[in-house]
Amino acid sequence: MSVPSVVPSPPAGDELPAWLRPRIPTSFTPLSAPIRLCCIMQKGGSGKSTAAVCLACELALMGKRVRLWDVDAQLGGATHWLNPDTGDQRGEPANLLHMLKGEASPDEVTYPTSVPGLYVVPSYTSLKQIELDSPPGLEQGIEWGINNTSEPFDVEITDCGPSLGRLTIAALVGTPNVIIPLKASGFDLNALTELNRTLDLTKSRVKPDLQVTAVLLSEVLKSNLTQAVFDAMCGDYPEALIMGIRQSVKVREASLDSIRKPLHDYAPDATVRQDFQYLAATLAGQEAT
Repeated sequence: MSVPSVVPSPPAGDELPAWLRPRIPTSFTPLSAPIRLCCIMQKGGSGKSTAAVCLACELALMGKRVRLWDVDAQLGGATHWLNPDTGDQRGEPANLLHMLKGEASPDEVTYPTSVPGLYVVPSYTSLKQIELDSPPGLEQGIEWGINNTSEPFDVEITDCGPSLGRLTIAALVGTPNVIIPLKASGFDLNALTELNRTLDLTKSRVKPDLQVTAVLLSEVLKSNLTQAVFDAMCGDYPEALIMGIRQSVKVREASLDSIRKPLHDYAPDATVRQDFQYLAATLAGQEAT
């Protein structure tokens, strides 16, 4: 394989430490449409939803038609942040749970957001019941939803919860290009062991084309530990894009109840947004807008 035909400029200059200069292996190639991305990490607070939402927004801003699947039953994730337009409905609108149970079609659970070209399949705490009373074929449910949408999307992204149950397997099967966000800490590194085991089993038994496409060091700070983790990830995932995502209070503010705006809308000049612009452009093989 060759290097990308379009390699965007790094998000900052040469004066930055190595872990903010993305490592792109010579074997890396941009993903061809339709792009399928899975943001996954076993530990909570690693930056999964931030990565999924910001990446989805930047790809939509590039003119792609993007759908983000919220596969996390916890409150405060992608559904909360992007606040999709579900219409004037009483109670819980049709969502991922209903599609997986066969009670709604993929089109019926896909809603527009304030970002042109970006759609969301929402989830709520009710999604937790699917692991206890799962329907037949749950692991193929998201892939089925992608394949049975009336108007296909250029990009499908799943935002997984911090567990490695059947819902996570469904996300991996439907979106097999894996993005791993993690923080430079012993807790996140320990969680990688079980995640890698799940990825290996899913690849060998269910989804042979599963691959780790990118590893993101979330909220990086300049330290020897950050450099050590960056170097370790380069060694552990030799075929993946490895890069740091800078720390910014703007990301946390943007998702607050009182704000709930996409990062590019709330803080368009934030350095962390430059990182996600670079990531989106590199994965898609085009210049950032």
